[in-house]
Amino acid sequence: MVKLTIEQLEDMAFEGGINIGDVTYTVVEESGWEYDHKYQSKTVIFTDGNNHYRGEIGRSGSEWTDWTYDSEIYGADDPAEITEVEKREVVVTEWVAF
Repeated sequence: MVKLTIEQLEDMAFEGGINIGDVTYTVVEESGWEYDHKYQSKTVIFTDGNNHYRGEIGRSGSEWTDWTYDSEIYGADDPAEITEVEKREVVVTEWVAF
């Protein structure tokens, strides 16, 4: 299991990767910012070269003011929620208008 702080996860997302000790974590995919009023979140998929993991970063504020990131709200050294993941094809059936 990977243990990163909120600040380390944010740094990795902004820089595309991060070195911690002798391990290099590299971002392989990320979502766009998802809006929920003045709060936004983004999913980051990254790898240590062997396994893939998912974490989420967040920020509040607006484009016209400064953003306040989760590391500033919850604490830079607080643990980030990281989940090991694998990429799979998912088929969804839903009702659509025609």
